[in-house]
Amino acid sequence: MSVIALIVAVFQPEASSFLQYRNDFHQSGEVWRLVSAHFVHLDWSHLLLNLSGLWLLWSLVGRALNTDQWLLLIVLLSVSITVGLKVVAKEVDWYVGLSGLLYGMLSLGLVVKISEFKSPLTLVLALVLLKAAQDSLYGPLTLMAMTDQRVVADAHTFGVFAGCCFGLLCRFCIVRKNKKPGPFGPGFLSESGRDGRI
Repeated sequence: MSVIALIVAVFQPEASSFLQYRNDFHQSGEVWRLVSAHFVHLDWSHLLLNLSGLWLLWSLVGRALNTDQWLLLIVLLSVSITVGLKVVAKEVDWYVGLSGLLYGMLSLGLVVKISEFKSPLTLVLALVLLKAAQDSLYGPLTLMAMTDQRVVADAHTFGVFAGCCFGLLCRFCIVRKNKKPGPFGPGFLSESGRDGRI
């Protein structure tokens, strides 16, 4: 993900106009914008801020899933956030950035990794939920004051919601398929299965 975002940044501003979310993308059949918008950034400070968040969350929950599972769920999270913007936040004309996806990945990873209510990760998940609620109700408290652009807090909210839903689905698959082969089969949460890289 980091490499993709860096490559896209090198080709700005042309990449932004071709890859960013636009609320009329469906009219021209530009379906790649469902995913690509999350890898485009306003400027280098925006990119570095998001990459710092990515590396931090990866150190916390990166081993919750293996590489194939993360790749699939990153695409599903990206599409879910973009569809949320299109259907619910119709006033958002355009969007770029990794932050909504970061919220989704963090929420998903935490839901998968929390094994008991008393786990310290439960507190982290609660803080993520509170932060997303605060962003949605009162606007984001963020370092994005480094740019002149408005933060789309709805993307954070949709990311957390989608992340929690997919995380619960993953946990359900663990219970249902713990005796069957497949991506969520035996060893799903074993150390040998936690080989994700980003």
